[in-house]
Amino acid sequence: MSERRWELTLNLRDAYEAKKWRRAKRAINLIRQKALRVAKVKRVVIDEALNRLIWSRGVERPPRKVRLVIERVDEETARVSAPTSGEEAEREEG
Repeated sequence: MSERRWELTLNLRDAYEAKKWRRAKRAINLIRQKALRVAKVKRVVIDEALNRLIWSRGVERPPRKVRLVIERVDEETARVSAPTSGEEAEREEG
C-alpha cells in the first residue's frame, strides 16, 4: 500500500454513545477525525456515496462498522470513500 492510499475498517461504536438523533452526524465526525490522523492533512473530503451509506438507515442507526479508502489528494487534502466492488475483489485475490 502506498503512502498516499490507505484501506481500513473503522468501528463506529462510539457513534452509538451519542444521543439517538445525533448518531449519524457523530459517525461522520469519527470518520473525519480518523482520516485526519491517518493521512496527516488539514482538510478531509467525504465522498457522497460514503455519506449516503452512513445516512442510509437514518440518523438513529448508522452502520456499526464501515470500510474506508483514504487517499491523499495533495499535501493538505484527503478524500475518504467506500471501496468499490472491483477494489474488494482485487484485495481478496491478491
